[in-house]
Amino acid sequence: MNIFRIAAKEIKSDFRDVRTLFFMLLFPIVLMFILGTALSNTFHWTISVGDVHVLYNDQKAGPLSPYIQTMIQAGKKAHIDFQKASDRIKGTKAVQEGKADGYIEIGPRGVELYTNERNKIKGSLVEGVMAAFVGRYELAMAVSEVKPGFVPSNKSVHDEYIQERSLHSKRKPGAMDYYAVAMTTMIALYSALPGSSLLRGERTRKTADRLLAAPVRKSEIFIGKLAGNVAANFLCVALVMLFSKWVFHADWGHHVSLVWLLMLTEVVLAISFGLGMSYMARTEGAARTIAMVIIQLSSFFGGAYFPIDETAWYAHLSPLSWMNETIFKIVYANDLSSVVPTMLLNIGIAALFLLIAVASVARREGL
Repeated sequence: MNIFRIAAKEIKSDFRDVRTLFFMLLFPIVLMFILGTALSNTFHWTISVGDVHVLYNDQKAGPLSPYIQTMIQAGKKAHIDFQKASDRIKGTKAVQEGKADGYIEIGPRGVELYTNERNKIKGSLVEGVMAAFVGRYELAMAVSEVKPGFVPSNKSVHDEYIQERSLHSKRKPGAMDYYAVAMTTMIALYSALPGSSLLRGERTRKTADRLLAAPVRKSEIFIGKLAGNVAANFLCVALVMLFSKWVFHADWGHHVSLVWLLMLTEVVLAISFGLGMSYMARTEGAARTIAMVIIQLSSFFGGAYFPIDETAWYAHLSPLSWMNETIFKIVYANDLSSVVPTMLLNIGIAALFLLIAVASVARREGL
């Protein structure tokens, strides 16, 4: 019962602190809104190509004219503008000067296509259109050789000449979705700051002796304060997450319970790190400074403020990196394979710092 009483007292004292409520709740929500709104255009996963201008010269139309007209009409629906060129020289020159994205010549030798290498995207679109047209062209030529003057029926028109299917189709997070995850994991890491003053703060406030004089074991004080601090910080993280989901409509996927567990292990990691650092540093100010520097570096290199390259050498040095990567896999790829390794990694690092803190407390007469 002593552990629960100490934990409850720790939760109440944390939520009575206005600075805690401001920093752990308002700060990530405001930052989430600012970054998610200001950088929304950088998270558009589509490319606007614009209109494509193509010149063509039909030297041998004959029975193939309906197919050419079909290609031109279908191209307009795909924002591809076909214009007739007077001769080859003017058509190729327009492509070289960048005035046209492609030049098509239909003659006795078949279909010839000229594109500009300076705009490969539009050139690829023109190649896709011509690949569809050449198939019809070759069919008409084959039929014309067997039945001169006969043109196959051209009733089926394809509006989409290029169809792309990804083998690993994945949804992508928008700006608000990304920063909802990034800010929530970042504020969970900030739990290291109250963790750094969890027991040292009692010595600073001259209340450590009174705690030790009470009929409570030192282990109960340690476990109760640790559990209460974990619960208080996890509640703040949960409120930030729920606010982003209900107000900003951020996508947290269908496995929210797993995300909760991941967040809980990160809070335990952060508080354990701060607690261990408080015994490794000489003063409380030094412990908070070291914790703040490491938190800022972890946030910067972990993708809290902007997406990072996952192949970079520093990508997996920050807890935010593996936390964000795991959550995005859960939400957008329905991939749960990295959940357990990430949780074990967080708990393993937390256990290391807790051992440092426990060993330090055991050697001391006080807290």
